[in-house]
Amino acid sequence: MRSILRFAVLGAAALGLALPAPAGAQTVLKMGVASVNEGLLALRVANDQGYFKAEGIAVEFIDFRGGGPAVQAFAGGSVDFCICAADHVVRLSNRGLDARIIVGLDEHHSYALMAKADSPYTDMKSLQGKRVGITSPGSLTDNTVRWEIKKTGLQAERDFQIIGAGGGASMRAAIETGQVEAGAVVTTEVADYLRTGKFKIVTDWRPTRYAALVVIGRQRWVDANPALAEALVAAIGKGAGLIQTDSAATAKSVKLLYPNFDDAQSLEIAQAAKLRLSKDGSVSAEAFATMQEVVMVSDASLKKVNQADVDLQPKLAK
Repeated sequence: MRSILRFAVLGAAALGLALPAPAGAQTVLKMGVASVNEGLLALRVANDQGYFKAEGIAVEFIDFRGGGPAVQAFAGGSVDFCICAADHVVRLSNRGLDARIIVGLDEHHSYALMAKADSPYTDMKSLQGKRVGITSPGSLTDNTVRWEIKKTGLQAERDFQIIGAGGGASMRAAIETGQVEAGAVVTTEVADYLRTGKFKIVTDWRPTRYAALVVIGRQRWVDANPALAEALVAAIGKGAGLIQTDSAATAKSVKLLYPNFDDAQSLEIAQAAKLRLSKDGSVSAEAFATMQEVVMVSDASLKKVNQADVDLQPKLAK
């Protein structure tokens, strides 16, 4: 419990969102965050521009150590939504949970596999027998590493040690100290790694069209709160739209999301976001299909789902 409370405080601070006041004018929605990265920008912008407030919504963000713990909290009911990779919709649907994509955020894969610059590793195959860092078991990074391993003709459990190393400073420390030979690093941090000259990219998944980050909710919540669901989608959609048209405003939100970034770094992230993030909150068919391909590799027992059955954004968007 101490850990969850600590992450709750960090989540609110990282996104620059004050915890909601007890006054009843706004509906408070709790969102579990799998990873703090630029995929959150539509939410950050929606808050900074007052789009949530205009819709009568206050959002409380709670950080978790990867997608696995975040989706567990969502499935258990301690948060209303999970800001996670879309593959969790497939997993939860296979378990009989009415998980649904409420709105899409990031249309491209959000990680690269990185190692020390002086290491001999050049691709996944060269890491055979070594330790590869993921954020947490069952997360996007876990699925992707296993997908990449399969493409090399090797086997994840037999030929590699897959280690849950967390994200951010935790992953960086794991790579630097040799706890893992390579680790999955979120896109917002890749440039910072490379600037030091101490790291290199082993495998870059970032150009891949992938439903990397979505807001996941439950059908029963949408059925009980149709107007609120439409308002939530509208606010996030406005945030996504502003990212496409106003890099200066987006850069200010990046600076609030990442207080340690300077103006040049913030603008760099804002401009990159125009290319990789969903332009209107929708999830493309290509990104959804690639996501299912990856998740099926990590768990062959899963059955595919139809995007139309689990993606509510087209119905909720006005």
